[in-house]
Amino acid sequence: MLRRVIVCSMAGTAAALSLTGCLGDKKEATPPAPTPPASAAPAGTAPAGTTPDQTTPPTTGGNAPAGWTTIGGPENGVRMSVPAGWMEIDLTSGEAEQGLKRLGLQGANEDLLRQSFAMLEQQKAVYAVETGSAQRGYATNVNALCTPSPASSVEALEMGTRQGMSQLGAQDVQITRATIAGRPGIRTTYSLRSGAGVLTGRQVQVVDGGRACSLTVTAKDGEMPGEADQITNTLELL
Repeated sequence: MLRRVIVCSMAGTAAALSLTGCLGDKKEATPPAPTPPASAAPAGTAPAGTTPDQTTPPTTGGNAPAGWTTIGGPENGVRMSVPAGWMEIDLTSGEAEQGLKRLGLQGANEDLLRQSFAMLEQQKAVYAVETGSAQRGYATNVNALCTPSPASSVEALEMGTRQGMSQLGAQDVQITRATIAGRPGIRTTYSLRSGAGVLTGRQVQVVDGGRACSLTVTAKDGEMPGEADQITNTLELL
């Protein structure tokens, strides 16, 4: 069984962006990212700068290498797998409040963290961090979640993601088409300035019957783990 830890976090929605995690810095908590609205763009509308031949190798849910640990379940709506050295974070068992006390945060920082924890818990996110990165001041992390979304096509999902990334001020945004958990979806890479410095992210997203599901790996610039793409390949929808 994975050990469980508490970290500070910022979060967005599956239909646009979900960023979480920082650890080891008690002076300043990373504030929650704004939550962009999900897109209701009409099917067949191709966002600017995207062509049909922008594709990546297909990804299929459940592609967990030997020795990895699978987390999540029907209560989350998703499952994913993480390598050795990653730890699951349980935000739904009352540990979040205990973690705030152990971190020694007070005032506005404590309030921001409590809001972030509440958002992740409400979204029933599956969440884990890479333990080694925590010692360097920012915990590389991964989350998977599903949220209600009006997007009914990969085109609408892509347009909503572009709008969300723009609202967040993300840079170097690259969106490509891919098969995610056996369905048409998108793969997004980006960078984003934050209180913890420049962050980079790799995200996969898919529309599934009135919900948008995503898996996002976030790391400090230059510290994206080599297994990031393998982790995104393990997304399963339940």
